[in-house]
Amino acid sequence: CFLGGVAMAEAVAAAWNVPLYRFSHQCGHLRAALFSAQAEHLLRAPFGAFHISGGTTELLLVTPKDGAFHCEIVGGTKDLNGGQLVDRIGVLLGLTFPCGIALERLALENKKKIPLRKIKTEQGYVHLSGLENVAQALYRDTEDEALTAAAVFRYLSDAVIGMSRDFRALYGNLPLLYAGGVMSNTIIRENVMEQIPDAHFASPAFSSDNAAGIALLTEERFRAEKG
Repeated sequence: CFLGGVAMAEAVAAAWNVPLYRFSHQCGHLRAALFSAQAEHLLRAPFGAFHISGGTTELLLVTPKDGAFHCEIVGGTKDLNGGQLVDRIGVLLGLTFPCGIALERLALENKKKIPLRKIKTEQGYVHLSGLENVAQALYRDTEDEALTAAAVFRYLSDAVIGMSRDFRALYGNLPLLYAGGVMSNTIIRENVMEQIPDAHFASPAFSSDNAAGIALLTEERFRAEKG
């Protein structure tokens, strides 16, 4: 799907006789997140970044370089992506795919105590398929949709917190940025902020956006070349 965009960009650049700048999909997400989180000071030194969506669950060691970013994957999922977990449980509960917003609304209705569950992470990595099994079992046992939804976000939060701590144990107290569609969830954000109070979160509007980031990177590269 990305090659269609590249072809269009090449055609427009040639027709208008303007420079063509190339950036990765991931760089666009990071730049949009930094902009919306008002964390552009992170552009000067390495930092950690989460990108958690339906198709990606990655923990990155990011180094600003040449007007963009060098990204090294240092953590993430070993199986399911965060968004897949949310959607699978949402569909189980009868919600319409994609299920993130509806599942969050349902979770906010919960008034019951969420069963304790230790979420194991190892050097920044986690298995999320186990959390799917736990959520399915909880719904089978209780038939409580709101409790099941709340448990999914609680367990996802704990997984992100565990990976965040792993990252800092390995790389020191570097800043952490959180982006991606799943990370726009208000429940996860509040839970993570309780444990990682200096976390930087992209706003929901920019959390799953990379077009704005590509535009910012392009402007910055163009201005740098023009001096």
